[in-house]
Amino acid sequence: MNLHWKDLETDGGQWFGLALQCRMDDGRHRKPPLHLESGDNGRIRLVQECAGSDESVVRFWATLLSDYEGVYWLRGADEAPAPVPASTLDSAIVERHAALPQAQRLPGWSRVFAQALADGPASFLYPGLWVLMAMRPKPGTWTFETEPLRRAQASWWLEDARDALREDPLFFIDWWHGRYPLLNLRAPAAVDDGRLKWWRKKAREEALPPVLLWYLSCLNGYVIVDGHLRLQAALLEDRPPSFLVAYSAYEQAVRPDPAAQRAILDSYERHARELALRLPQRRPIGTDSINATLIAAFDDRPLLLPRSYGWATRRPEAQWLDEVRARLAAIGRSEAMDEFAAR
Repeated sequence: MNLHWKDLETDGGQWFGLALQCRMDDGRHRKPPLHLESGDNGRIRLVQECAGSDESVVRFWATLLSDYEGVYWLRGADEAPAPVPASTLDSAIVERHAALPQAQRLPGWSRVFAQALADGPASFLYPGLWVLMAMRPKPGTWTFETEPLRRAQASWWLEDARDALREDPLFFIDWWHGRYPLLNLRAPAAVDDGRLKWWRKKAREEALPPVLLWYLSCLNGYVIVDGHLRLQAALLEDRPPSFLVAYSAYEQAVRPDPAAQRAILDSYERHARELALRLPQRRPIGTDSINATLIAAFDDRPLLLPRSYGWATRRPEAQWLDEVRARLAAIGRSEAMDEFAAR
């Protein structure tokens, strides 16, 4: 896959993330190894095709309620490799990024992850425009948010990541609650796992790479696609990590209002004349305030809005239901089948 990236910055010059333009080497548009499938009655699967195997692995099943109150979600078995190969995060690379100034770490890691996804055998990137944005913890909390970017939606946030690594594969996404859930594709590892111990050491050293999330608009939530162990290490050490969030974007045109633009300019010109005349009650307006108002009125760059794409499947709905029924039976939760079958 050919990948071209461009840094995105806020109005204040802070790094927000990367805009990625993805193209297949042969110019065609085909589904990536890790992709969404959509079927009848709002049935969804996240499917991962594995090299050397004719069988795909289902990472999760989900079904939308007919009244759009939420989504029933069921995690698959932990049988598929991560989209980011382990060699991408070897000790030399981790140490090299840990030595960077704090402000340069996430921009550096974003390039590492973007290239790994472009080259990896289990990528979820498909041709088109993507955004890979930084989400950092608010000081002293497990709440996360992005920098404000005028071209993105008003804000991206994650209220609390401490309950993300669920043992239970079954989860209900309540859309009335109003928060974005964080969904794990793997169960937590044993606390004596050797890799987990190493990541806990990196967490204590404040050298932990970010956790990679994929925002899916069909779920209105984030899926952890790489970094389950890193997040678990951060939780055990009570040291909130940073996240890199990928989402498939489309550009929505912005059409500024000429009348509003003219009114703003007239107002500032009138204010400048009155200041020159030293009229009472007139005070200078701060440069930052003027700049923010003018940018808001005249910035005509398109908005980068999220839209997740799925591939329609001809598989009958009965087959989807059979898979869910078998998975629920395997985890001892057959009683939940009525909820998944209902529309």
